[in-house]
Amino acid sequence: MAEPFPREKLLDLYKIAIEEYRFEVRLGWDRTTYFLVLNSAILSVATGLLKLDSPPFVYAFIAVFFMFGLGTSLVGSMSITKAHEYYRRTIVKKTVIEECLGLNRPLPDMPPSVDLTVATTKGQHDRMMMLNDPEGWVRRSHRGGTISFWLRFILWGMAIVDGIGALAALFLCWQKMTLVGPTGPQHLWKLL
Repeated sequence: MAEPFPREKLLDLYKIAIEEYRFEVRLGWDRTTYFLVLNSAILSVATGLLKLDSPPFVYAFIAVFFMFGLGTSLVGSMSITKAHEYYRRTIVKKTVIEECLGLNRPLPDMPPSVDLTVATTKGQHDRMMMLNDPEGWVRRSHRGGTISFWLRFILWGMAIVDGIGALAALFLCWQKMTLVGPTGPQHLWKLL
C-alpha cells in the first residue's frame, strides 16, 4: 500500500488547488463577460442597421450579422457550461485534499456543520457525493437559481433575438427584391 503524502506536500497541493479554483472562477467570468458584451454590441448594431431603409444587399449583410450573433450566443452558452465543468473539477480536487488534511472534521464547541473547509456555495457542501462519485457530481445538472444558469438563459435569449433579427432582415431583403411598383416587379440588378 502506498504511503500517504506528507502533510507539507498536501498543504502545498491545497494552496495550488485553491489558486486553480480562483483561476477557473475568474476565467469563466471573463469569458462570459466577453460573450455578453460582444452579443450586446452585435444586437445593438444590427438592430440599428435594420431600422434604416437600405438596398437588399445591406439587409442580406444584416441577416449574416444577426446569424453571427446567434452563433456567438450559442458558443457563449456552451462556454459557460464548459467553464462550470472546469470549476467543478477544481472543487472536487480541493475537497479530496481537504479530506486528506482532515479539514472536514467538526470543530470543538461549534455546530457540526462548521469546519475548516472552503465551501462557499451550496453545491460544495455535498462532500459525500464529490468523494463517492466525483464524475457524477461534476456532470450533475445546474440548479435553476445559479448565476451560470441565468447567464446561459440570457445568452439563449440573445440567440433567439438574433434569430428573429436575421429572419426580419431576410424578409426585408426579399421584400425589397420583389417590390411591386407601377411598372411591375423590379429586378435585383435595378435595386442595386
